[in-house]
Amino acid sequence: MKPFIDIGFIHLPTFYLVMSLALLTVLSFLSSRIKKNKNFERKTAFDLALVIMIFGFIGGRLFHVVYEEPSYYIRFPLQIFQFWNGGYVYFGGMLSALIASRVFLNRKGEKFLRWADFMAPVLSLIYALGRLACLFEGCCYGKACDLPWSINGLHPTQLYMVIAELVVFNIIIKLKMRLEGQIFFTWLMLHSASRFAIEFYRNDDRGFMLGNFISISQIISILLIGMSLFFLKANRSKI
Repeated sequence: MKPFIDIGFIHLPTFYLVMSLALLTVLSFLSSRIKKNKNFERKTAFDLALVIMIFGFIGGRLFHVVYEEPSYYIRFPLQIFQFWNGGYVYFGGMLSALIASRVFLNRKGEKFLRWADFMAPVLSLIYALGRLACLFEGCCYGKACDLPWSINGLHPTQLYMVIAELVVFNIIIKLKMRLEGQIFFTWLMLHSASRFAIEFYRNDDRGFMLGNFISISQIISILLIGMSLFFLKANRSKI
């Protein structure tokens, strides 16, 4: 865990440095996908990526403010805009990004599920690389752990997420689309299942439910898994 990197007089937050490198990597990957898939327009793809990044960030920040620390931000409202101090809820960012993407694509006259399938590997990769930023920042940490791979005596749940998501990425990147939405909902199901499992090892305060047995993130994961299974099962005859 190394929240800052000092290079002479430069004091760089490691989280944003790693996230910047991750975004450059993912945008390069997106560009290569467009070259291989001539049916997807480059401008629309990059505009959609921009929508996802902007609204994912805004939604994740707002969910943190409203859900995790409302009393703090009522007392210090200007702190809402000091995002470099941390505070982001992944599922909030996902929800707002999906809604914004749907609106954007509808206005363009494009099919949402068609583009969701195309962007699913991109979303998977940015999630995996983004969790490396969490590792350096020291957020999203795990419970006490005495296993050989522990970091500072804690489960490296950030690395668990990176590894799990890279496995998911390698699965969905090989899927052939036979039904619009198949790749996206397969990703959503596998992604949510891995998040549900890893959440048991996390120790940061995310709010717990059902007698402190499962967290709100696990409740959301269950709902997303159920929604994905419903879609895939309902359209099984078309796959």
